[in-house]
Amino acid sequence: MANARKILIVDDDTDLRDTLVEQLSLHDEFEASAVDTGAKGASAAKTDSPDLVLMDVRMPEMTGLEAASQLMRELPDVIVILTSAFEVQGIWRASQESGAFAFVMKEHLTQELPRLLEVAGSTKGWNGPTQNCA
Repeated sequence: MANARKILIVDDDTDLRDTLVEQLSLHDEFEASAVDTGAKGASAAKTDSPDLVLMDVRMPEMTGLEAASQLMRELPDVIVILTSAFEVQGIWRASQESGAFAFVMKEHLTQELPRLLEVAGSTKGWNGPTQNCA
């Protein structure tokens, strides 16, 4: 779809990547792709110009926090949502300092993603996603 919002998923968990790409691809308003490291995510974001990057905090090569900080410097219009399966003290604050739009625990991701996409969309002036998109 010509007006589809590009979403890049950056996570080293193959199952989660595949599930999110599959779920988002069911909706015409999204075009989802995925990579497995922070370094690949930063590179893919520069090449593909996604509207939104959904990125894990803990990954090999480059953490999601490092990649988010880099993307915010180089692509300030991209929306980055950081995720983690681990509740580490200070991670929420570090995600804010990285310039990320939001942080969500992976256990809440399926529940929170539709709302986050809607808020991100209204912030950037996109057409709102359908309910229960993830």
